[in-house]
Amino acid sequence: MDGRVWVTTPHLKQLERLHREGHLAARVAIHDSWTGKANESLFKPFYTAAREARTELIQAGGQPYKDYKTRLSIALRLLWPKRPDSRSPFWRPDWRMSMVAEASVRHWLTAFKAVQEGHTLIALRNVDAAIFWTPDQTPPDTYRVGSGFGQVKAKFIQPGDFIPEGDD
Repeated sequence: MDGRVWVTTPHLKQLERLHREGHLAARVAIHDSWTGKANESLFKPFYTAAREARTELIQAGGQPYKDYKTRLSIALRLLWPKRPDSRSPFWRPDWRMSMVAEASVRHWLTAFKAVQEGHTLIALRNVDAAIFWTPDQTPPDTYRVGSGFGQVKAKFIQPGDFIPEGDD
């Protein structure tokens, strides 16, 4: 391999940020590109509406919130299903890649900031799980703990407990 790899726009931006901050000695060299400028506002109307609905339904609680979570989950899974026969007519593989790339970069950056603040990172999984060694009941400050958009659940286990792969 000659040192060239394919990267998504969010990952390229992250590499450029790491270079600016002095974590990478050399700038990233772009040898070729098959895409146009990233459209970072592609899902903004959907995100805004979903966020507003979620905020209202969390406050209401009960069955309406449970129904919302179920329906939103189904809608999102139709946009990037595991089986071709369950695809939405709006399915586009580049949308899934774009969302996963953006989420993975944000996830990595949040964990990296926690490490810079002195926390010990044990594992970073997919786009939704980070395992840290911390004092009891003390998640890193770089994470916002809660159930809203941009927040994470904090789960604590005792030393010696086993964490199965994929058990987030």
